[in-house]
Amino acid sequence: MELFASNETVSTLEHALSDRTDVASIAMQLELAWYLRQRDSQRALHLCDSIVQVLPSLHIDVKEKNQTQARVFLIRAENSWLKTDFHHARQELKSALLLFSAIADHQGQADGHWLAAQIETDAGEIQLQQQELAMCMTEAELAQDQIRYEIANACMARHKVLRMRDPDEEQWVRHFESLSTQHNQGLLTWVFDFLGVQAGQYSDFATATTQLIRATEAALNSGQITRAIVISANICYSLAGLRDTEGSLKWGQHALQLARQKDWPISLGISLTQTADAFRKIDQLDSAKELLNEALQTLRKVTESRSYVIALRALADIALAQSEYDNAYHYFKQLQEHPVARFQQDFQCIALRGQSQALLHLNQSSAALESAQTALVIANLNNYPDYQIASLWAIADIFSTYPELCKSASHEGKSSLHFLLQAVEIGEKIQDYAISDKLYARIADEYAKLEDFSNAYAYSLLAFSSREKSLNIDIKISATALQLRLQTEKAVSENEHHKAIVEEQQRRATILEQANETLSVLGTIGQEITTQLQLDNIYQVISHHVNALLDVTHFSIFLLDSTGSILTLTYGMEAGKRLPQHQFSVDDQIYYSSRCIRERREILVDNFETINAAAQLPDTLKMESLLFSPLIVANRIIGVMTMQSRRKRAYGEREQLIFRTLCSYSAIALDNAHAYSQLMDARNQLVDQEKMAALGSLVAGVAHEMNTPIGNSLLIASTISERTKTLSNQIDNQSLKRTELLDYLNNVKEGSKLILNGLTTAATMLSSFKQVAVDRNTEHKRQFNLLTTCQDIAASIRNRITNSGNELQLIIPDDIEMCSYPGPLGQVLTNMIENALLHAFADHSQGHMIIAAERYGNDQIRLQFSDDGNGISEKNIGHIFEPFFSTRFGQGGSGLGLSISYNIITSILHGQLNVKSKEGEGTCFTMLLPIEAPDMKN
Repeated sequence: MELFASNETVSTLEHALSDRTDVASIAMQLELAWYLRQRDSQRALHLCDSIVQVLPSLHIDVKEKNQTQARVFLIRAENSWLKTDFHHARQELKSALLLFSAIADHQGQADGHWLAAQIETDAGEIQLQQQELAMCMTEAELAQDQIRYEIANACMARHKVLRMRDPDEEQWVRHFESLSTQHNQGLLTWVFDFLGVQAGQYSDFATATTQLIRATEAALNSGQITRAIVISANICYSLAGLRDTEGSLKWGQHALQLARQKDWPISLGISLTQTADAFRKIDQLDSAKELLNEALQTLRKVTESRSYVIALRALADIALAQSEYDNAYHYFKQLQEHPVARFQQDFQCIALRGQSQALLHLNQSSAALESAQTALVIANLNNYPDYQIASLWAIADIFSTYPELCKSASHEGKSSLHFLLQAVEIGEKIQDYAISDKLYARIADEYAKLEDFSNAYAYSLLAFSSREKSLNIDIKISATALQLRLQTEKAVSENEHHKAIVEEQQRRATILEQANETLSVLGTIGQEITTQLQLDNIYQVISHHVNALLDVTHFSIFLLDSTGSILTLTYGMEAGKRLPQHQFSVDDQIYYSSRCIRERREILVDNFETINAAAQLPDTLKMESLLFSPLIVANRIIGVMTMQSRRKRAYGEREQLIFRTLCSYSAIALDNAHAYSQLMDARNQLVDQEKMAALGSLVAGVAHEMNTPIGNSLLIASTISERTKTLSNQIDNQSLKRTELLDYLNNVKEGSKLILNGLTTAATMLSSFKQVAVDRNTEHKRQFNLLTTCQDIAASIRNRITNSGNELQLIIPDDIEMCSYPGPLGQVLTNMIENALLHAFADHSQGHMIIAAERYGNDQIRLQFSDDGNGISEKNIGHIFEPFFSTRFGQGGSGLGLSISYNIITSILHGQLNVKSKEGEGTCFTMLLPIEAPDMKN
């Protein structure tokens, strides 16, 4: 099973489990409990209890039982960890790891070490945490599980970058950016979390916020609720860095709501701390202090955790800001001596500098100076420029308050100005670092005290310039915050716990959100409406969306006739019932629809007292609100659309905007449908004309072919008739000779034979013609022999082929039986033969055409028509199936033959048609046809 599963996977599993009661369902119950361990801890534990109860009686092998029991231990251990019961968590975890190890379950061991790392993180054992993550990665590699490996890798990298400027940092960033296209939500949580934390360390709060929001979404989707709480709290901090106070507070509140629902101490403590920091940044210090005190109280069982350290540091900063110097010193001292802070030099700098500031105000100059200098040493050793500048500034404050320190031997020649200038020097070496205008102003003041007004003026100008740059940066930060706000609006709106601090701002945000969503929905609706080409479909789509978006009891569409003088109700629905068709004149003064056409404008009637009852359609309900809008396309009015409600004033600005947009889309769709209908009528008329022309050509050819055998038969019959009269006269005159009688009998015998052959030929030709003609005219599906059908087709057009001096050869096995449409197939082959006679052999005779067929697989045939004629040029071959494309317009070419053939092959015969040709080397059309064609719907 996965370490973390998506919500969709859990839903599918629950659905599958609901119908299972067999032994196999135990494994599914265990998997579900595993995935619910943070989504629904109580239910997960209940499932574990049920599994443990039946486990001894299950008929499964020992390894599977141990594996199941170990996974139960792991689920229980995670529940204890979430409640900060580290003792029981470690005990359950130890039992799980022992069982996993005994059965060499490397995946299970990886999950055990992963949980152990999370426990040690919250317990403040950072070194143990790193060891557990390393073991998790080792076990994941043995299990060949890349996802688990990368999750542990990202978690380890995240903790290392918190210490700032790790040598592998850039390599990690490149690596995890390459994983950001993965689909596994559990992995993406940690990938985006790492990238967000890393960006935040360099004050790139815009990137940090973007990545952390993506991490939150992935965490919630993969069931990592505790991670989602922590990341939401970090988003609160990042947005505070962007000075987006409202957004910061919202995310802090979101984190708090999630945490309070779960009541997990560490998660709640983190969200309280970050929300307090947001309050601190808007000078709501009392509210911030209240939250921090609650955070420390919540985290009292895990005072060794980093979360406790962060809360402690925030409380110290507030005490300093509120001039509670004794409390501030106490809190900063606790921070310095905290086990977690001892291993993180950035905390040491913060703690020592804070002590220095508190001691300065407590008039303990020596101790204050010692703390500030120690902070500076740590900052120098670790190359922390921000902390170097802050420490130097703190020392300068001390020297400024106690100028006598400058006279001591150890500080001789050093003054407040000396340290301030040193701070500026460090800032100038940092790329893209903006030196504070307050620092420049402070230096200017120091020069002024020394009566060095030239330098004082110079630094005053620098302070002014820095202040101006700072304002520009503020503007950029505000713009970035606004951009992020727009990007994250969807995530915020989908969060059911989202609440605003200020009611007016909340109202505006809600209106903006609704407008964005409405525009998005309207765009989708517009695409759906305008892609329809059948009127009934358009009406159904419009009606569905109007009812979904608006309060509508009555909905109607009226279309103008071709003269533009009559309006017809083509579609109307009222209270779920279809309205009958109704017509009236555009000049009618009663109806609002007529007035809408005449005035070419939208009409809103939203008060029943002003509505003329006669203006409503017969047998319809009385309405309180009526909205009419003309349907306009390219400045042409094609009709009117109306929606009506039984509620007074149902249609405000938002509803009118939606309706107006729907009318625009509907007008385009209706106009397109009308144009499409006209095009289809024209196309069908052309196709019918083409069919009749082809049938007429067929009749003419057959009539010509039958003239010869029938004419010969008539000539012989008339000759025999004359000889018979002569013989009859001779018999009457008794002048008949034996030789004459024998000669007559031989002539009659030979003549009868010739007559019989001629009439047989004509009868065969007539039979072929009848079958081809019937097939062409009916398009009925039937069983037929392909060779016989092709012979009938060839016979029907043999005259044209012979007269043109060309030949047609059939190479078709006699055992291919098809159940398809011989008429359309015959039309295709006839079109191809006539196309070859017109184009391929236009300038010469003695050409050869071949119709060949073979079986293709079990249920298809490959039918080819080829010629050795002129071929098709490269520029024309891509257009030959287009309607009305012909190189011989006015010379017998209509440009429809091959287009109709392509449509018949693909839509009626459900086959494929391809062509290969080279100029001067002939052409070959290849058709892949099913032996049994699907029935035609229409």
